[in-house]
This record gives sequence, C-alpha cells and structure tokens, in this order.
Amino acid sequence: MNKLFRYLRPIWWLIVIDVILLGLQSFFALLIPKLMTNITAIMEYPQNYLSQMNGLIDLWNVHWITPSGNAMQDTWIIGGFMMTFALGFLLCAFATSLITSHIGAFYGKGVRHDLFKKVTSMSVGEYHDFGTASLITRTTNDIEQTQLSIQMGLRIMIMSPVSLVIAIIFICTSDPMLGLIVACVIPVLILVAVVLLVKATPLFKKLQDFMDKLTSVLRESLKGVRVIRAFNQEDKEFGRFEKANKDLIDVGVRVDRIMSFGSPIIGICFDATYIAIYVYGFARYDGAKVADGAINFTTIITSAEYAMQLVQSFLMFMFLLILVPRATACAKRINEVFDSVNPIIEPAHPKNSESNEGLVEFKDVTFSFPKASAPTLSSVSFTARPGCTTAIIGSTGSGKSTAISLIPRFYDVSAGQVLIDGVDVRSYDKRVLRGKLGFVPQTAQLFRGSLRDNIAFGKEGASDDEIKEALKIAQANEFTDALTGGLDFEVEQDGKNFSGGQKQRLAIARALVRKPEIYIFDDSFSALDFKTDVQLRKALKSYTQTSTIIIVAQRVSTIIDADQIIVFDQGKIVGQGNHTALLKSCPVYQEIVESQLDKEEIAKTLALASQGGER
Repeated sequence: MNKLFRYLRPIWWLIVIDVILLGLQSFFALLIPKLMTNITAIMEYPQNYLSQMNGLIDLWNVHWITPSGNAMQDTWIIGGFMMTFALGFLLCAFATSLITSHIGAFYGKGVRHDLFKKVTSMSVGEYHDFGTASLITRTTNDIEQTQLSIQMGLRIMIMSPVSLVIAIIFICTSDPMLGLIVACVIPVLILVAVVLLVKATPLFKKLQDFMDKLTSVLRESLKGVRVIRAFNQEDKEFGRFEKANKDLIDVGVRVDRIMSFGSPIIGICFDATYIAIYVYGFARYDGAKVADGAINFTTIITSAEYAMQLVQSFLMFMFLLILVPRATACAKRINEVFDSVNPIIEPAHPKNSESNEGLVEFKDVTFSFPKASAPTLSSVSFTARPGCTTAIIGSTGSGKSTAISLIPRFYDVSAGQVLIDGVDVRSYDKRVLRGKLGFVPQTAQLFRGSLRDNIAFGKEGASDDEIKEALKIAQANEFTDALTGGLDFEVEQDGKNFSGGQKQRLAIARALVRKPEIYIFDDSFSALDFKTDVQLRKALKSYTQTSTIIIVAQRVSTIIDADQIIVFDQGKIVGQGNHTALLKSCPVYQEIVESQLDKEEIAKTLALASQGGER
C-alpha cells in the first residue's frame, strides 16, 4: 500500500483537514458523556451538588460553565452545551464524510488512470503473463478495495485511537482501579486481533486469485456464447461458472468465519469489563462519603459509558483488520502490474532513416518466446521492397504471424535484425516506427463509436473524403453507403452489428486511410469471398503503387499474383520466389497449392507464366 500512497500527495492538505475534523468529531463525541456526568451529579445531590462533588465537575473548573447553584438552571446550561457539542459532532461527521469520499475518489481516479496507461503500454508478452481477466480485475475490483480501505482507514485510524486514548484517560482519572480493570482486557483484545490477522491474511490473496478465475470464466462464456449454444454446452459452461463461483464463495466464507470471532470476543471481554466496573463501583459506593474517597454514582456511570466507547473503538479496529489485509493483497497485485518491466525498451537516442521508402529487411532473425524450449523463428532473412507485394505462406504454427509482429515491435528479435529503410526497428521511436505502418491483424477489432471514428482511428483528423475513398478501395462502400446515418452510423462493441467479412474490410479501410509506407495484412482476407478478394487486391494494387505490401495468407489464390512469395515451415524459410518458381522448386509450397487448387488450375497458372502472362 505504501507505494500507492503517492497518489494522495497532491491533496495532502485535504487529508490534514480531514484528520483535524475527525479528531474534533471524536472529541465532541467523548465530551457528551462527561457533560452527562454533571447532570447526573446534580440529580444525585440536587441541594448541595457543588460541595458534595468536591471539584469533580471539572468542566466548571476550566470555566466552560459557570455554576449558578440553581440545579434546574445549571441542568439547562449543561444540556445546552450538550446540544452544541452534538451539533458540532454532526457538522464534523458531515464534512469528514464529504472530504473522505473526495479523497477516495481522487485516489481511485489517479491509480486507475496510471494503471490503464501502464496496461496499454505493455508488450504482448506481458499481456499473456497477466491474462486479460486478471488485468480487468486489478483495474476494477482491486482498486476499489484499496480505495475503500483508504476511505474507511482514514476514519478508523483517527477516530478509534482518539476515542480509545481519551476514554482510557477519563476512566483512569476517575479512579485508578477502574483504569486497571479496563487495562486488563486490552492485551487480550490485541492478542485476538493478531491471531485473526495471521489466520486471515493468506486467504485474501486467494480471494483475489479466485476473483480473477471467475472473471476469466465469465468473459470466455460471454464472448463464446455462439459457440457454446451451437454445441449445446450451456450446462457445461454453467458448471464451470458454478465451480469458479463456489471456490470464490468458499474462500470468502472461510475469511468471514475467521473474522467473525472478533466481534463476539470483544463483546464478551467488554461485557465482563462493564460488569466489573459496576461490581467494583457499587462495592465502594457511598454517597455520603464521596469526599473521603468513596466512589459516587456519577463516576460509575461515566466509567461505564467510556467503557462502551472502548468497545466501539475496538469494533472499528476489527473492521479495519478485515479491510487492510485484503487491501494489502490487492495493492500487491496492482504494484505487480506497475513493477512489470516491458522488454520492448525505448532507445535513449532514437534514429530516423534518411529515406522514407518503406524497405523492410530481415537479416538472420531468430526469435524465441520467453520460457519456450525452442525458437519460433530461426535464421530468417528476406527483403520486402517498395512497390512490390511480398506474401508469406505456410502451415499453421510455422511462424508467419510471429515474423510480421517483429516489424512493429510487438516483440523484439532474440538475434539478428529487422530493418526499415536501413535502420534497425529497435532504434526508432516506437510512435515514429508504427506511424510508418498500416497494420491489419488476423482478428478485425472494431470499437464502440461511429463508423467515422473507427476508420479515422488509423489517421487522426482524416476527412470524410479520405474515409470514403479508403472504404471504396476496401470494397466496404457497398454496405456502408446503405447504413442509416452513413459515417455517423453507430458501431456496437466489437463490431457486433457487422459480419466477419464486413469487419475485415473496415479494418483494411482503417489501415488504408493512413496511407503509410508499409502495409501489413496478417491473414486479413480470410473472411472475404473470392470475388471480393480479387476486387480488393486489384484496387489495392493501384492505390498502393509505391508502398511496401506484406501479406500473410492461408489461401493460395490470395497471393498467387504476389511479386515475391516466402514459404515458412517450422520457423524457417524453405522457399522464396514467385508462384511459378516455387511450384517447380519448393515441395512445401507444392503441397499447399495441391491441397487448395485442382490440377487444371495449377496447369493454367503455369501455362500463363510460360506465355509471359499473369503469374
């Protein structure tokens, strides 16, 4: 928690005010029983209460109240002061409630802002390490728990000790023996608190871990609802959710069971203290001999009232014992995100290329995922030139998508170099590097908002004409022109009001509107029908004449016209060349082509190539 307290520094002055008001609130609450002592004394000795009390009505001694000697008049005066202090207590309580809420909200906003900023700057590998569900829980539930502990902790950490100390002082000054009775029970309560804390603290970490699992199951079930229904697996998913929910509840119940011992034990201890005060008090009570050291009725009542204040202080402290361990566990999880080190390090002195052609070079690149037993890519070398289309094909898991992920530095190479215009991508400022790219991922991701906002996501401030041109090139205008509101059409979360093929075309339009030097299409044509695929590639060729185009594809028909085709197999390049050359020289490419095209189509492409026609 200490690391997170830095978010409270800008409002330290507000915390000081809150602490002062909380102290006043506690002081006012404790003055009321003392004033009640005076009224009790007047009731006990209505005729000669001033002489009988022998100076025990100490509020008068400090000239807060000047006694008149008239019992009724003094009762009204003391009652007026009680009402004044009660009003002061209410005003302080109202002010501290507002201030504490503001402090908690300010803290939560600051932590949530920085945590989201940290999460969005993480590398892809860090996302995999933490998991999406865990990051969501840490950004929401964990921050809420620490915020609650700060809000409640401020109140309890001030009010509870103040009430405790003042109550003990008042009891001890009334009669040292009564103070000794109260002092005997305090070590027992401290021991109980320590035992409960030791028992409960490890469970709070488990509680948050199970919260992660529950969020993960819920997220998967909601995202995969179509698949679940298609395979009639609703009962199975409900079972998974029930198990995760039961695990969470079981740990929560264990925590509550442990902490539930606190209140009864405190209650028993102070019931015994309460009884002991009355037993001792009445054993020594003698109204006629107060001046000779006997305890009067007023002292007994006052000590009992302050004993109850002690009970309330320890009960608040027990509540804090529940909050703090869980908040500490949550703070540790939040700090784990803050302390994570992004392996993608920004260069101290970024470089820029002298030319902006978009020439991409892989030089003997090797890449291994963290904790992997074998490299995903081994000695990969190729060049993607401006004005040309470079296609990458291979079996699933051959390393195609991993290779192109090295260009925008989603990962860094383990060995070798990836160069853009002769400069290592690790030497670029990341914003400059990614500004050179138009990247279309395998899974088209749309965001809640207008269609215009989604396409202009690729280029801030893009005009409507630029957006419409990009939609036309991406073959998306055929359905976007018919949308109600046109570019103002509201896109739902994840683009749920579009089909898979439509989302892919919109994602392609988002990359096109940027007009970058390098286009990277990571299997971005897979959801398109063959006719749309052909039309899009034809329009794309004329639109991106001077740009470098890198296409990762599974379908041979998508890359058959590429200037250069690179064949991956088990993380290595096993063939480079155009379609015709690879059909003759690369067995892996031959297998891929034969699995997708019939013999007549293969023969036709070879014949066209031999006649100097299209590849």
